[in-house]
Amino acid sequence: MKNYELIIERLQPSCGGKDPKEVKMLTVTTDDPMAYVKSLESAGEPQMEVKDNGDIVISLDQGMKHITYTFTEE
Repeated sequence: MKNYELIIERLQPSCGGKDPKEVKMLTVTTDDPMAYVKSLESAGEPQMEVKDNGDIVISLDQGMKHITYTFTEE
């Protein structure tokens, strides 16, 4: 299993004075980042991209919300 720093960004329309962007940082251990995301998100079709620096970026839309998971290997 690999250890990753995980950044989760959730973007949603502004309403009720809430910040439209929520960011969480975690440390996770997984062999399959896509399976990890699918275990957390029941709606939306995740798309995966591997950046030149090795980061794995998985993003999905849930109605008016856009969620991005960025995995950086430690």
